[in-house]
Amino acid sequence: MVYTPLPSRPNLDWLKKRAKRRLADLRTASPTARLFEAQLELAREHGFPSWRALKEHIDRVCRENRFRLDGGPSHLPDSNLTAAWPRFTSDQPLKVLVSGCLAGLSVGVDGNAYGEFPHIAKFLARPEVAPIPFCPEDFAFGTPRQCPDIHGGDGYDVLDGRARVLSESGEDWTAPMIAAAHHMLRLAQAHEARLAILQDISAACGSQVIYRGARKAGAPHQIGAGVCAALLVRNGVAVLSQRDFKSFDLILRQLDPDRTPRPELRDHHESDWYRSFFGSP
Repeated sequence: MVYTPLPSRPNLDWLKKRAKRRLADLRTASPTARLFEAQLELAREHGFPSWRALKEHIDRVCRENRFRLDGGPSHLPDSNLTAAWPRFTSDQPLKVLVSGCLAGLSVGVDGNAYGEFPHIAKFLARPEVAPIPFCPEDFAFGTPRQCPDIHGGDGYDVLDGRARVLSESGEDWTAPMIAAAHHMLRLAQAHEARLAILQDISAACGSQVIYRGARKAGAPHQIGAGVCAALLVRNGVAVLSQRDFKSFDLILRQLDPDRTPRPELRDHHESDWYRSFFGSP
């Protein structure tokens, strides 16, 4: 069965309507098809073992308000948040937790830094910004290392015991990943970090998109957060990725009120690739 990713901001009404349409499709080939058959087929198509598991996932997403009404992730900083921030200076800087690789540290799985990110490097070098670089995967597993991925859900599910973190060879790395997430949270709290800039796609730091299973085995993408990002979000830390250009510009305009707004910039969930793969909210 071909995997179909869930869209952003799914809800139970949308799910029920899809199940009814799927039942109608099944009955064109088999007039005796039952609703539970359509529900199970739909659940498996979205990567869930049962209709109940799919329904519970969507219920959690809605209950935890992971998305705003416009479909944007609620963990991204917005104008209401930044308007409440004080004026940052070199003496009282904006404390920013940042993935080690985005800060230029050679902590990727292969010992590299996953390329260069000039806009982030320039931001972190500002006198009114105090970066706190940290790589949870390096903390937990060392460098170089096998590539960890989340199986059976996303970072929220790992924290709640519904999913696991496995290495490429199938070792269970769940406990050390959760320990690294809590260490990252303690760092953020100790430094009073107001913002985290994290490497998307990562099983640890992903905030918008991660893999659904082992990436090197061809696992598809899914909307969701990595383990560390999920814990930070649950504890009130605003998170953005290296691809959230519009939110990044919002932060820059808070630091420099004379900066000209750039309405053409988009965050990752507004990009053509994201909307093509997951659909519009």
